[in-house]
Amino acid sequence: MAKEKIRCVWQTGLKRAKRGWVIPPFNEPENSRGPFPIKLAEIKSDYASETAMTYRITGEGADLPPVGLFKCDKNTGTISVTQPLDRERKAFYALTAYAAGEGIKEKPIEFIINVIDQNDNKPEFTQNPFNGQVPEAALNDHEFMMVTATDADDPNTDNGDVRYKIVGQTPPLPNPNMFDINTVTGGIRVIATGLDREKHRTYTLLIQAADMKGEGGATTGTAVITVTDSNDNAPEFDQATHEVSVPENQVGVVVVKLIVTDGDEVGSPAWSTKYKIINGDKGGFFNVSTGPSQLEGIITTVKPLDYEKTKQYILSVIVENDDPFVLSLPTSTATVTVNVEDVNDNPPSVTEREIQMCNSEAPPAILSITDKDGSPHAGPFRVDTQGETQKNWTARMNVELTQIELMLRTTLEPGIYNVILRVYDQGDMFQDNTIKATVCDCKGDDVFPSEQQLYALNINRRIRHILLHLKTMIIVRLGFIIFLLQFSSGLKGAKTGWVIPPFNEPENSRGPFPIKLSQIKSDYASETAMTYRITGEGADLPPVGLFKCDKNTGTISVTQPLDRERKAFYALTAYAVGEGGIKEKPMEIIINVIDQNDNKPVFTQNPFNGQVPQAALNDHEFMTVTATDADDPNTDNGDVRYKIVGQTPPLPNPNMFDINTVTGGIRVIATGLDREKHRTYTLLIQAADMKGEGGATTGTAVITVTDSNDNPPEFDQATHEVSVPENQVGAVVVKLTVTDGDEVGSPAWSTKYKIINGDKGGFFNVSTGPSQLEGIITTVKPLDYEKTKQYILAVIVENDDPFVLSLATSTATVTVNVEDVNEPPEFKPKENLIYKPEDLPVDAEVITYTAVDPDTAREQTLTYRIGNDPAGWFNIVKETGVIKVKKLMDRESPLVIDGKYKALFLAVNNDEKAPATGTGTLIVQLEDVNDNPPSVTEREIQMCNREAPPAILSITDKDGSPHAGPFRVDTQGETQKNWTARMNVESSQIELMLRTTLEPGIYNVILRVYDQGDMFQDNTIKATVCDCKGQDVVYISVCYQGLAAGLPLSGVLGILGGILALLLLILLIVFVNRKSH
Repeated sequence: MAKEKIRCVWQTGLKRAKRGWVIPPFNEPENSRGPFPIKLAEIKSDYASETAMTYRITGEGADLPPVGLFKCDKNTGTISVTQPLDRERKAFYALTAYAAGEGIKEKPIEFIINVIDQNDNKPEFTQNPFNGQVPEAALNDHEFMMVTATDADDPNTDNGDVRYKIVGQTPPLPNPNMFDINTVTGGIRVIATGLDREKHRTYTLLIQAADMKGEGGATTGTAVITVTDSNDNAPEFDQATHEVSVPENQVGVVVVKLIVTDGDEVGSPAWSTKYKIINGDKGGFFNVSTGPSQLEGIITTVKPLDYEKTKQYILSVIVENDDPFVLSLPTSTATVTVNVEDVNDNPPSVTEREIQMCNSEAPPAILSITDKDGSPHAGPFRVDTQGETQKNWTARMNVELTQIELMLRTTLEPGIYNVILRVYDQGDMFQDNTIKATVCDCKGDDVFPSEQQLYALNINRRIRHILLHLKTMIIVRLGFIIFLLQFSSGLKGAKTGWVIPPFNEPENSRGPFPIKLSQIKSDYASETAMTYRITGEGADLPPVGLFKCDKNTGTISVTQPLDRERKAFYALTAYAVGEGGIKEKPMEIIINVIDQNDNKPVFTQNPFNGQVPQAALNDHEFMTVTATDADDPNTDNGDVRYKIVGQTPPLPNPNMFDINTVTGGIRVIATGLDREKHRTYTLLIQAADMKGEGGATTGTAVITVTDSNDNPPEFDQATHEVSVPENQVGAVVVKLTVTDGDEVGSPAWSTKYKIINGDKGGFFNVSTGPSQLEGIITTVKPLDYEKTKQYILAVIVENDDPFVLSLATSTATVTVNVEDVNEPPEFKPKENLIYKPEDLPVDAEVITYTAVDPDTAREQTLTYRIGNDPAGWFNIVKETGVIKVKKLMDRESPLVIDGKYKALFLAVNNDEKAPATGTGTLIVQLEDVNDNPPSVTEREIQMCNREAPPAILSITDKDGSPHAGPFRVDTQGETQKNWTARMNVESSQIELMLRTTLEPGIYNVILRVYDQGDMFQDNTIKATVCDCKGQDVVYISVCYQGLAAGLPLSGVLGILGGILALLLLILLIVFVNRKSH
């Protein structure tokens, strides 16, 4: 019917090819905290720049239940969610977006919203308690029972990955660890010897099941284990095969009871039975448990069966004793065939939702009916028209009662009508189906209206909809976006705007990798081959390779699990290029990593210590515990709540304290605190995320009960007068002793102090002394006699514990007289920066650097001397502070850093008792002069004697600009005959070349290099010339074979001749000596 509709529009003469685009599903996490509504995406028609467009969405959560979950702004196309999503209620939503304008109607687009799982469900044990039996003779590693728990969260994530552990065993004898549990399967096995039925007939295990692979939300259950005698008779099914029928959709229905017999002692673990479905229950729809008689296995449904998906199950069930066989015995098996009975749980539905027909002599429109149910709950069908439809339309079933024949009762005005048909199945289950019927002004089956007829179409009761253009390019802005690249570069097609919001990917995905995230597709892909790539963090920047893009298809995938705690989002850029110069404009992609609950809370300290007075009233909060969680604080994953799970001692009431679940504040909630009976309490505190329902950590709070404070501390002396030297920090001013009648060592006895008046500048501090009964006043800033000669301080004393009665506060007055001391002179400024040329002559005045004496009340004179002059460049006039050059300065000295030279100068006053010295630092910024000639860096070179390229020589100059380059060079002496030297284009390097072919050998090449200021230096270069061509310079060791340590061939032959002559002379002397003897 959709094709017919398009054909109807084409008759207007407007044609426009629709280009392809890709719409992947996109993700939105469940349990968002809002504020709502939250913007999810935006749809935008390509025609929005030309005319006003109206947008809407339909489907589950929009106009279908749950209605209103998703909203679409009709003017902007903004799609938002109005309340938190719940994956356990619905894992995804299928929506359809529409856009229409004046004379324009876009083709609808479908999109999927996947709800991303959050760890908002704890595991639940399938029963509690679990009962098992183990023979006392069981060997180590003998597995005898299993506990199971389920989790409503996504089983494909860690949120639904349940692990088990034993957290307690009663009795803990003869070993507190008699049993172990398989963390994955829940199988319990013996791991220690010493089971003795006569001593301990039963054990109770406290089992914990926790998601997030054992690190998340936890639930506890019990396993009761009975120790039995040994088992030597196998149980056997009375009937090996069964065939039963079970209605679909029912949970907890008894499928069959399997009766067995056993020859062992009645009531013993060797006689009682347990059952297991070993085959045929792939989806986990059934459970088999032991019946009350202990000799029957009862199979029940634990999930709704669905006749439309699976009509029959064939289950293989085995029976075992709770006690394992002590001999090798056969295991009895029963086969149960379960036939699923169909029930009428699906109403019939009309397949065609849009039709077109003429308003005159039109044949019936044939509508198909579908029903997910089978016979007898489906056809034959019947149909009624509803509401306004009854006036203008007639509906009847065909002969086979499988299709609807829809006809007009009367001739209608051209327009679009909603036809409501109620379709019943054989069991009278019905559903109202709305058919969008376009009625054209035509006759028979000629459904092709003219342009004038189209203009006259009355839609939605006289709203004119002029169908003059077919433009169907809608851009959807979603969590996983529709990437649509449209550009004109030689290919025809209008350029359209698009919106690219961030999109979401959950962390800790299990794979398999790579996982497809989305796809970019150029609008030109249908016309020419396009190549795609991405750049940015995780692509070509660290962590490199985390995201990949298929260059041919544009598919973007992630190659490994993401970690929000490592990085919360990635910024990528997508590119598309094609043949013929097509190059799409790059677009930015943001990938938000959605948090999963993969971190438990961590207490900020352990233990926490607090004190509470024994007279504390109810609701008195006295301490706070805190825990942090690395997960997203804006989600329940990072929402930490507290609770008290244990109190020691539990007296006089096991609930003496309560904790604020949100803040962690601990308060008193019961009377009876008595320091003489219970001096301390230890609370076991649990901090759990997911608002207290997720991963949990325990810590302790140690509470000391203190005496009540009914005796105020009092100063032993109310007034003090002391003297303190100026300029000292940390000096003890006075110790104020007090007495207190409360219990020694208690918070009601220990003291704290406060200066309440007289210390406006904050020069003093008062702290509690080691005895806890003294306040020690010290200076925290230097006192200045010249500014303030006296301070009068008012000090009060309090206990650490507040008074329980209205008691007077003791106050002491301390008069502090500031003593004048000889203060060192102060250079102005402390560091003095000046600029001088480095060639300032000897005895030239550098600067007058003087100090002032802060002791204005004293008449003192100052003298100056050098404190530290590393290079020995300065003298200072003792009386005036005039600094002169002692010897020439050198900017290139290693003591000059970044052109700056530092020297330390002293100013000393003439105090008779203790002369004081002040220091000042002179920083001389040396201005460079041309005092260093340029130098060639390379002192040895090698080159061929024929057609050799220039040897490149580097130049260095200790001076800076403008006293260095550009350089120039001349050859000197004999060098001029055989060598040519010139500067490169930048005048920074020398190009050295042979004028003529030289004999192989070693030559001294003398080059005179000038700087910009014509300062020069002659540089001798040791040039090894080898007998070769071009760049084929052999290594020096090979070259030397022909050069004999650098000599020409004639020189080599001469040396060899001399050596031979010397050897002949030695032989002659030896011969003569022998002959003489």
